[in-house]
Amino acid sequence: MAEEGKSMGRKISIVYIMQILQRESDRDHPLSQQNIIEILKEQYDLSMERKSVRRNLEFLKEAGFPVVCREADRMIQGHAAHLSLDWYWDHSFDKDDLQTLVDLLYFSHLPTAQVKQLSEKLRGLYSRYFKDGKDMVKNIPNSQKMNYPDDIVEILSSAISEKKQVTFFYDHYEADGKRHHNRGFGNKEIRYVVNPYVVAASDQRYFFLGNKEGEENITTFSVELMADVEKTDIEARPPKSVRDVESVIRTSDYFMPFNRTYTGRAEECIFKANWHLMTDIVTDFGKDAYLLSATQGWVDVKVTAPLAAVRAWALKNAPYVKVVAPITLVQSVRDAAMNLTKLYGDK
Repeated sequence: MAEEGKSMGRKISIVYIMQILQRESDRDHPLSQQNIIEILKEQYDLSMERKSVRRNLEFLKEAGFPVVCREADRMIQGHAAHLSLDWYWDHSFDKDDLQTLVDLLYFSHLPTAQVKQLSEKLRGLYSRYFKDGKDMVKNIPNSQKMNYPDDIVEILSSAISEKKQVTFFYDHYEADGKRHHNRGFGNKEIRYVVNPYVVAASDQRYFFLGNKEGEENITTFSVELMADVEKTDIEARPPKSVRDVESVIRTSDYFMPFNRTYTGRAEECIFKANWHLMTDIVTDFGKDAYLLSATQGWVDVKVTAPLAAVRAWALKNAPYVKVVAPITLVQSVRDAAMNLTKLYGDK
């Protein structure tokens, strides 16, 4: 049985050698044939001759696997000999590529466990020598992450590619905490007809740029608020024909990431807000927001977040927000409002 096991090992030795190259080698850490022989023995308990290792390496190279070596000509016992030295696996990603991808993961707001899992998979795409140095780093998850139906993004992408119009309802949140389609004249639900141009992704949100039929400007839509999206057979209007477009649509002309991470222990905060801010409340605070009550025109909301974040949000949406609790936050917003009055008041 032992001999049978060794025989099977020799048959799949090419697989073992491929695994060794992937795990133990890269451009900066090539392996000699002797190195491979030693690793085969140590890790797989398989003894192989140099010529057999060389033959398997050549097979992998000829078969199109990313196996690379350094070619050299030498004189051995007075005869010219062609040698293949320093074998390594030419990984699809280099160390800089992987470091960039790992950094993007940690700068994201994905769940921490998912970041760790994905970063581990990324490390596995290179040799064991790749270290990202982030074993003790934790990212900051975002509990406000919206759920994006992939089918909507796919429809929009297809419509842009095929230059076809799309139709959809566009939603908002009301004081009942539920989504409602936008309505127009006669309180009738509006089904938008839009010439699609760009789908942009930023800060875990998708945005859609298009030209509403009959208008001469570019409108930005949040994909998470689009509903019943359909691609039509009608040819879309070329973007260069829209008066609001100078030549081509550049996302930098319509978006500017302006993020800030707020620090401090999350606390329960209560504020009153105009009900028209319900969509902003849901998209900005997500599951951390809880609707306490609603009256005509106003909603009472409790959110759990750092005080600095709620303060910034309240000031941004003034005068349609009134902070109620905690008292330290009320005083902070009041002081800011007084300073603004002094700054912009009559001279």
